[in-house]
This record gives sequence, C-alpha cells and structure tokens, in this order.
Amino acid sequence: MEFDETAYRSFRKELYRHARNRLGDHFASEDVVQDCFLRVAQYRPGSIANMGALLRRIANNLIVDQTRFRRRRAEDVPAQDFEVPDDEPSHEQVLLHRERMEQVSQILDRMPPQRREVFVMRRLHGMSAKEVGAALKISPAAVDAHVARAVLALHKEMAALEGR
Repeated sequence: MEFDETAYRSFRKELYRHARNRLGDHFASEDVVQDCFLRVAQYRPGSIANMGALLRRIANNLIVDQTRFRRRRAEDVPAQDFEVPDDEPSHEQVLLHRERMEQVSQILDRMPPQRREVFVMRRLHGMSAKEVGAALKISPAAVDAHVARAVLALHKEMAALEGR
C-alpha cells in the first residue's frame, strides 16, 4: 500500500495524544505513531475498511509492547548494582564534617571582630544586609563588603588547608 498522507494528517495528532497519555514519553509516543503508519503501509491497497479503527488497534498493541519492554528492562537491572543511599552519614563523614567545622571556626576567629560578626549575622543567621547594617550602625554596602572579604578569606584558607 502507498503512504496515505490524508490518513496521516487525519489521525496523527489523535494517535500521538493517545500514546502520550498512556506512555508519558514524547519520543516513545512519536515512535508509536511512526510505527502505526509503517504497519498500515504493509496492507494491500483497498483491504482496509476502517482506517481509524485499524490505526487505533495498532497503536494500542504498540503501547502494550512498549510498556512490557520498559517493565522487562527495569526488571533486568540487577539489584546489587544499586547502592541504596543511607540517610545517616557514615562515621568517617561525621568526623570529616566536624574537622571542617573546626577549621572554619578557627578561620572565623582570626578575622577582625566586626567582619566576623557581620558574616555570622548575614550568612549564619540569615539577616538581610539592611538589618545587619542597622544593628551594627554601618551601611548595607559595608555589610556586603565585609561578607565578601570574609568569604574570600574562608576560601583562601580552606584551599591552603586542603593543599590546593
């Protein structure tokens, strides 16, 4: 059978919507539509009484095949290949975190008092630059400058400790 462009225009959107609703995947739905018309093209000319019904039946069969294939593929993946993440950090992670927090605390202690206070209020307590400025009687621009210098110092000193 020759390609029937009229049938394609008439049924393509309907077949795509149906496949998309059932599969939830754009590319798989496009494949279903294409395969429908490829299969219809294999029929003898004049042998199709109801083109829409045939296309819907083919689409349903292809959707079932796709669903089975996906399910089978999901079952084929061995369970031991996946490591289930543990909600609790390992003992090593806890120790590394404590060590890093101690390093950050030491770096903060070496900062000028006002810079440290501005950084803690802004970054750790979540206060706005305007709020910090009002509390310390400095401008919001000065707050931002102190925070920028504190962050830069933290980055530099942490990089030096890690040997970068």
